[in-house]
Amino acid sequence: MTRKRWAIFTLSLLLAGVAGIIGSVVLIDPFEIYRQATAFIPPITNGTQIYSNAGIAKNYAYDSIVIGSSMTENFAPSQLDALLGGRFVKLPVNAGSPFNHKQMMDMAFDTHDVRRVLYGLDVELMSYFYTTPKCEMPDYLYDASQFNDVHYWFNLSVLTEYIPQCLATWGERDDSLRDTMYTWGGLYAYGPQAALADVSITGETVEQGMPQEDPQLSQQVRLNVEHNIVSFITAHPQTEFLFFFPPYSLAHWYEFYQQGDLQNQLTQKEAVVKALLPYENVKIYDFQARMDWILDLNNYIDTSHYGPWINEEIASAISEGRERVTSVAQVQKNDAEIRRRVDELVAAGTWPDSFQD
Repeated sequence: MTRKRWAIFTLSLLLAGVAGIIGSVVLIDPFEIYRQATAFIPPITNGTQIYSNAGIAKNYAYDSIVIGSSMTENFAPSQLDALLGGRFVKLPVNAGSPFNHKQMMDMAFDTHDVRRVLYGLDVELMSYFYTTPKCEMPDYLYDASQFNDVHYWFNLSVLTEYIPQCLATWGERDDSLRDTMYTWGGLYAYGPQAALADVSITGETVEQGMPQEDPQLSQQVRLNVEHNIVSFITAHPQTEFLFFFPPYSLAHWYEFYQQGDLQNQLTQKEAVVKALLPYENVKIYDFQARMDWILDLNNYIDTSHYGPWINEEIASAISEGRERVTSVAQVQKNDAEIRRRVDELVAAGTWPDSFQD
């Protein structure tokens, strides 16, 4: 074989190999970037969330979305469909900043007519700079260009791990996937031992900031609210935005107290409510003073993460209008109850048995 023929043969093999790799990824498409999977069960897990969300947002059939952190991962979209109407999908970003949640809403609104947004508000995450992702996203999957999909086509994990997983479930279907994706409720132990594992409750008093009668947004929270939340509310007046404050356990509020940050967190929460209430397409729900939930550590795997039965109750409450707030004064009353209970915890120097009654 001459050198020329050898070169042509080698180049042909190389091009065929490259085309084969690209073709395999595009055809199988484990993260559903080009189409929703119908021939296999896609590898949607908490570990693949930032990749899987891109395909779900682009290609699933829905008119309503769940946005937020891990506090929203245990929702069941089929329950939300039945209670609130529409067809929901979950697009959470675990521990994500408001900018991460903006990225998900950008894609959802760009590709679908979104009827309703259920958004879990974690005020502590709003301290991140408003254009900074707390979780780095594979931006090449979230834009309209296919030229930079080369990062997807030649991703080693896609080729050696996720495509084989898809092939292993070829011909199978999981009709419960919309509900079960990202859920972690059955993976952990619940109860006082688990919930208090990383917090030491003492009787030590820690000075907190003084309450403000007229709470104002700090600079970073204000920028996050304006650019990553309100911008969607005003741009989509026909979309209903249902915001809720997740019911962390009282032990989580005690952690803020230990950091000297309890009053700041509550003041910023009240200021967020003040900023969002004027919009006609917004409803706000506050579950953070549900003492029957937050004092019962059997609901928690740590100080903040609650079980899926709480998500079910949240969905029911929202559908019935329970725990809805229509004034800052209502939230301030809830927050005063949280402070009172934290004071009880400090005075006791331990988790009182009465809290579990």
